[in-house]
Amino acid sequence: MKINSVPTSAIVLGTALAMATASPAPAHNAGHEHGDGQEGKLASQGMKKLEQGANPKAGLRRYSPNSRVRSLNGGSPDQVGQWSPIIDMPIVPIFMALLPNGKVLMWDSVGELPNENYPEQTTTRAAVWDPNTNTSVRIDLSGFNIFCAGFAHLADGRVFVAGGNKNVNLDGIRQTHFFDFNTNSWSRGPDMAYERWYPSVAALPNGEQFVMGGGPNTHEVYQINNVMRTLTTAIFGHNREYPFIQTNVDGRVFYAGPRRQMRAINTAGTGSWQVFGNRDGIDRSYGSYVMYGIGRFLVAGGGLPPTNTARLVNVSSGAPASYATGNMIYARRQHNLTVLPNGTVLATGGLNSNASLVDLNAGVYAAEVWNPATGAWRELASAEVTRQYHSVAMLLPDGRVLTGGGGICLDCQAAGYLRKDIEIFSPPYLFRPDGSGELATRPTITSAPTAFTYNQPLTIDTPDATSIARVSLVRLGAPTHGQDQGQRQIPLTFSASTGQVNATAPANANIAPPGYYMLFILNSSGVPSVASMVQVQSSSPTGNSFVSTAVARHSNRCLDVPNAQLVDGVQLQQWSCNGGNSQNFQFRPIAGTTNTYNLVNVNSNKCLVVQGAALSDGAKILQSTCGGSTNQQFRLESMGDSYYRLVAVHSNKCAVVGGGPTATGDGAKIVQWTCNTNPNHQWRITIP
Repeated sequence: MKINSVPTSAIVLGTALAMATASPAPAHNAGHEHGDGQEGKLASQGMKKLEQGANPKAGLRRYSPNSRVRSLNGGSPDQVGQWSPIIDMPIVPIFMALLPNGKVLMWDSVGELPNENYPEQTTTRAAVWDPNTNTSVRIDLSGFNIFCAGFAHLADGRVFVAGGNKNVNLDGIRQTHFFDFNTNSWSRGPDMAYERWYPSVAALPNGEQFVMGGGPNTHEVYQINNVMRTLTTAIFGHNREYPFIQTNVDGRVFYAGPRRQMRAINTAGTGSWQVFGNRDGIDRSYGSYVMYGIGRFLVAGGGLPPTNTARLVNVSSGAPASYATGNMIYARRQHNLTVLPNGTVLATGGLNSNASLVDLNAGVYAAEVWNPATGAWRELASAEVTRQYHSVAMLLPDGRVLTGGGGICLDCQAAGYLRKDIEIFSPPYLFRPDGSGELATRPTITSAPTAFTYNQPLTIDTPDATSIARVSLVRLGAPTHGQDQGQRQIPLTFSASTGQVNATAPANANIAPPGYYMLFILNSSGVPSVASMVQVQSSSPTGNSFVSTAVARHSNRCLDVPNAQLVDGVQLQQWSCNGGNSQNFQFRPIAGTTNTYNLVNVNSNKCLVVQGAALSDGAKILQSTCGGSTNQQFRLESMGDSYYRLVAVHSNKCAVVGGGPTATGDGAKIVQWTCNTNPNHQWRITIP
């Protein structure tokens, strides 16, 4: 299954499908809010039927000679796509993340039985699967069970995992973890203030991570200085079900469901919500959503009984506008939506009965694809395995969609439903449009930037430049429980010349939070290239950003934004160091320079600036919205022993504590002054 060349065998050449009869699962007629409702009831039922092992045939598709599904599977791959054979995995892929090296991280739980069966919850089964070789390496996590955690990618490509499962009562944990793709290893992060089980995580424009839900009504932010910040003024009660959240074009995190009411949170400081109207009249529990374009969400399915309705939410400007789009062909819950490089959305899996978690008699095997240009859904080929509760789907760099998992719950155990396997779907765009079933000729990327920052030109070398009709970025996936906490598709503007496509990077970090993305080019027939992995950085790729305090040498006090204010025009001061974010600054390197940075306050996300670009001694040092002017750029000049002078580029003068070396008290103001060697001109800065 080599990704780079994608041989025909890897794209799927017919499958000897097993004819199996699935064991029926009991239906549930009650509503389900995981952990607060039906699952809590299931937990109290004890260990019933735990002695029943998994049935390897449970969930396999049944055949009917006259069924619509049968005829669709007889269609040509350029019309309905094609599924791979079933591929065994070492664990149940319930939680999955695409890594920057093209490999896939997956994990499940302590073992294959429901968590209610394990008194000890001090390990997690995990593996890294390589699509190139179809080989896996176990990399289990010790100490904690991160089953039912939330997770997303950090800007450096590591996976940040928040929460998990504490005990047989399905309580959450407050621990966070990192997975480093460079070393295939786990490490501990800072503890959260609250224990969480079923939270969601959203990557923020400043490189932080917003953690929402999972039990408590108070949400948190993982900061780039490795500290958790509690959003004490942004209370929002939420059942233990993964919220549908993504950072939006205004920099806030938009909440699209599963509840009806839409809202957005400003994560600065202690946080604040803005509440909007209803998305629609349906509580879409165990539905799915995707950010398929800039400021545009698709929410589809979910509810009990499940619905086939879908809803669009446009948050590209002002208040969100919600409106209907075409209905899915099948009602679904427990399904997955996956955005494709061409901006269409693939729906896979799910069930269509009143069962809350599993009903092997009501599996939706057929895939279907939604076209944003028409709002219509089109039915595609059917999978061999039903993917219901605890299943995943994720876009791979070769344009295929990996689906897998299902199982590890009391209802799953009762039905014998445990799927330690995956199937891979090849969308129609990968095949020649002549009914032959042969692969289409792909455009190729011969070279592309490996890293870039915002709004800069991107040169993509390709021998197919004149045929390219679309360039897109897709953020690395992080799916679980029917929703992907990472994926977003961003079309790029571009022009073509001989041998090159000249694209423009996203305008800002609100559109594309810093991190790793798949860069695709697509030809006029809609065939995508194999993606190049690229890192979108918050600053120039020629240097590394870092976070530090700046401690005045003469007073041992910190550079500080008074009262943690968020507005422009606040003059900075020195203040007793307290560990707050108003005293933490991200040093973002300036492209084409040496040791020159924007100093961005972590709390306000605003830059240090010399007021009015003044050249005179005594000009105030303020915070202001970041821009490209040289009076927001400071050069670090080493004074030894980790002390530096902060020299304003436009004036060549130093940021100093006003009043001279004797100004040692709290509140002394920061100004610029002709540089000298006095200790009030020197700041202790920690550079990694």
